[in-house]
Amino acid sequence: MEFLGYLVCSVFFLILIRGRALFRRRRTLPPGPTGLPLFGNLFEVGPKPHESLTKLAKTYGPLMTIRMGSRTSVVASSPEVAREILQKNDEACSGRIVPDAATGQKHHFLALVWISTVEQCRLIRRALSIYLTNQQKLDTLRGLRHKAVGEMIQHVRETRDRSVAIGELAFITALNMMSNTCFSVNVAGFESGEAQGFLNAVKTIMVVDGKFNIADVFPWLKPLDPQGLRTKAKVAYGWLDDVCDGFITRRLKHRESNLPSYGDLLDSLLDYSQEHHESEFNCKNIKVLLGVCPLSREIIKYS
Repeated sequence: MEFLGYLVCSVFFLILIRGRALFRRRRTLPPGPTGLPLFGNLFEVGPKPHESLTKLAKTYGPLMTIRMGSRTSVVASSPEVAREILQKNDEACSGRIVPDAATGQKHHFLALVWISTVEQCRLIRRALSIYLTNQQKLDTLRGLRHKAVGEMIQHVRETRDRSVAIGELAFITALNMMSNTCFSVNVAGFESGEAQGFLNAVKTIMVVDGKFNIADVFPWLKPLDPQGLRTKAKVAYGWLDDVCDGFITRRLKHRESNLPSYGDLLDSLLDYSQEHHESEFNCKNIKVLLGVCPLSREIIKYS
């Protein structure tokens, strides 16, 4: 009984200290729903935050404070306030909380969506705008994409007396289109099972990144990984990382032998890395770009 009384007093004391800190913070933050001790507004936000936050904004205004467990966020819900934040104060508000599942990626801090350094972010965006989204660059690689489509058509002709799994066919074609753009090779065949590895990895990443993770609202739970999401993400990201690492290693040996350039996205990014200091843009950056963006996010459309 003495131990139980001590435990109750300790919990009460912690709640009191936490409540005082929240009260002081409330006076400097925008208004918002009070919420519950420990859980905050977790249950008010619920599984459909776009709907619940819209309703709450009607009561607390276009700029309100929301507490999700141990996380405190300021929510902007009007075009005017969003413009003030995203255009006029973009650098001050550019910091992002990285979801725990995303840290399963070995070099997640170099991914464009999570990167914290403004200058490095601009460097990577410039590389993508020059070598990936540039219309002239895309036109020069058109033949590689047409090759993948031609192979799909030929496969359909050869199997016209059998049924064809359209979803699998589209997935493999999209995968090979992207792999040819990035590496100048097909990474999967229509009669082989290589595509399954990509499909499993991408699906796993999409599932774990989209799931509610209790460790994101209670950061002290991160070491425990209670839902196992970071562990699953680490396996999937690691598989993609190993694939990209193999392509980069082989390409570097190819370039060391002074063999003709392929002229694909990988060659362009390696050239770009040579133009900049190694600490600014190196093979780690390239692996993150090729492993997740654009390869994984493009082929998921067909899965």
